[in-house]
Amino acid sequence: MAQSPEYEHDIFISYAHNDNYGLADRPGWVDVFEETLDNWLRKRRGMGNLRIWRDKRRMDGNTLFDEAIQNAIDSSAIFLALTSRNYLLSDYCRRELRRFHQHHGQHPGGLRIGDCSRIFNILLNNIPFRNWPTEFQGTSGFPMHDARLENEIGDFIFPHDNAYVERMRPIVNALEKTFEKLIPAPAAESTVPGDRVTVFVADVPEALQDFKDRIIAEAQFRDALIQSDIPPPMAAADHEAAVTRALAQSRVAVHLLNQWPGRKMPDRKDLTFPRAQHEIAFKQSIPQLVWVPSDLDIATIENEDQRRFLEGCENRPRAMGQYEFVRCLQSEFVNLVGEHIAGITEAARDETRRLSYLIDTHQKDQRYAYRLAEFLLDKGAEVDFNQESFDPLVSLVKFEQSVKRVKNLVLICGQVGPAWLVGRIKKAFKAICEQFETEEKPGLEHIWLFLTPTSSGKPDLPAFPALININVLDNSRSKEIDPQVTSLLLSAGAKP
Repeated sequence: MAQSPEYEHDIFISYAHNDNYGLADRPGWVDVFEETLDNWLRKRRGMGNLRIWRDKRRMDGNTLFDEAIQNAIDSSAIFLALTSRNYLLSDYCRRELRRFHQHHGQHPGGLRIGDCSRIFNILLNNIPFRNWPTEFQGTSGFPMHDARLENEIGDFIFPHDNAYVERMRPIVNALEKTFEKLIPAPAAESTVPGDRVTVFVADVPEALQDFKDRIIAEAQFRDALIQSDIPPPMAAADHEAAVTRALAQSRVAVHLLNQWPGRKMPDRKDLTFPRAQHEIAFKQSIPQLVWVPSDLDIATIENEDQRRFLEGCENRPRAMGQYEFVRCLQSEFVNLVGEHIAGITEAARDETRRLSYLIDTHQKDQRYAYRLAEFLLDKGAEVDFNQESFDPLVSLVKFEQSVKRVKNLVLICGQVGPAWLVGRIKKAFKAICEQFETEEKPGLEHIWLFLTPTSSGKPDLPAFPALININVLDNSRSKEIDPQVTSLLLSAGAKP
């Protein structure tokens, strides 16, 4: 089953086979591109069911445009054209592009999902816009070449180049946005009645009612109980009592806010239901997830009371992990709420079950992170990656949640600077302290700094409190994963 439920394949990679010849001892460019894309989407973006189709047969002018190719194109959600001089000269490649354009253009959904094109033009050479095939009309190109001048044709950027990952990231982000429009919110296994989580969903302005309904549907799909719809109408004192009772039965409160204040209380015209419920929840110290649109500029809101209220929401201290103010897409927040429910449920079901390893890496060092993960998986270890997001705050929230469920945190130290490492270690310590505050037993026992061949040696880090063991694994002398270096890591991950 693919990530996109209505398709057999998520991505069809169309390319000229001559572009996949490796230079010297390097692997083929297309081979590396596919591996990087698969790893990034599957491991860093959580698309575990991702299916990429690429024809790896050696083809020439006599190769038939056969039924297998047509079926793969017809059953793929997204078409990636690796556009080069060779690609434009290949009748076979042009037929693949034409087939996707014609087939999907005639079927429901068409060639666009919302504002996202289902055809991606990945430019391996600096092909002038006037030379693009007509099927690329309405798309924007993603350059993966090193041309600096407009009239330069350029050549492929290879993975050893620092620019490779920087150019890959917009492609990954655009694919994720497109998949968000293709894929419904992720499913979760139903929990047993004793594990059910109660979620308080606060009142919202009318413009956010559909979004609220979507949040409730996601929570109910995960078998959570809902506390909501306390107003209208209700006097301030009765309302506070009702909300307080509902919060006492809830494990998390969800607030959806924008530039509109919402309904006013009948006896307090200076106060709206969304604001009041936010303040009551904050005083009750219940964990709160507070969402605002990613494109909302709070400083430009005309309603002065609402502007000040949202400024106060944004600047509240995130004490004891009880408060998260999140700017992101609606689909991302739906997933985040689902993850919170799943995390609470999992903790209630089995406090002692922990992942062995969480690997966290900066984009510069992803390839070594994937190698280490494969090595640990081959040894039978439980391994997870920290999941990325478009929104840095959402990424940090996911990181803190993952740290609370893991025994060993492995930070890949290659080209990344000390500031990134220090920030990650501080976040890990913060997560541990929050678990102490809530009387939850912390699971994290070790933080490992894994030095790759691209590192400049042991990073110069400040002294940290002796809450957790911080160890260095020096794999900088070997391009492969050294079993002797990782022996301590494997023993630390062993189950008691």
